[in-house]
Amino acid sequence: MKNRIGFFGGCFNPVTKAHIELAKQAMKLENLGKIYFVPMGDLYPKKDLISLEHRINMLTLAFSEEMRFEILDISNKKEKMYAIDTFQTIDKMFPQSDRFFIMGSDNYQKILEWKSAQDLIKNYHYIVFDRETGNTKHISSSLVRQKVKRNKTIEDLVPNQVAEYIKQKNLYK
Repeated sequence: MKNRIGFFGGCFNPVTKAHIELAKQAMKLENLGKIYFVPMGDLYPKKDLISLEHRINMLTLAFSEEMRFEILDISNKKEKMYAIDTFQTIDKMFPQSDRFFIMGSDNYQKILEWKSAQDLIKNYHYIVFDRETGNTKHISSSLVRQKVKRNKTIEDLVPNQVAEYIKQKNLYK
């Protein structure tokens, strides 16, 4: 039987308790042995995106006790990568595994607008979650950033180690 692996792409700006909960749900739902979090690179066009280094550090802290979660940094440092580029890179790295791509329904609904959309739809397995799934309701990275800017507590939204890192590094101010 092939290994079943999940790949959860996103900015993780910062990683939240919702990201972790959704990954755990995906693991159970599809009997995945491992989930790789695949952060977008620094060239991803998103407002308020902090450096990949900080985002990877926060992911590392968030997964310190979850051995089945790992970080896969395959971002291109010199040019923008599209989803198809990321998926094809993962195909080459894990050819003997069943690969499942985890994403929110908001992103999946936009997939027809992406480069090589038909290949993405036809050739890959997806685990799609609605933003309002389970106890992840209303938890988002943008909410975390807003609360940090207003000097509000974020411990209910992110793992404690991540909250401490954000505070120590004075991020999102």
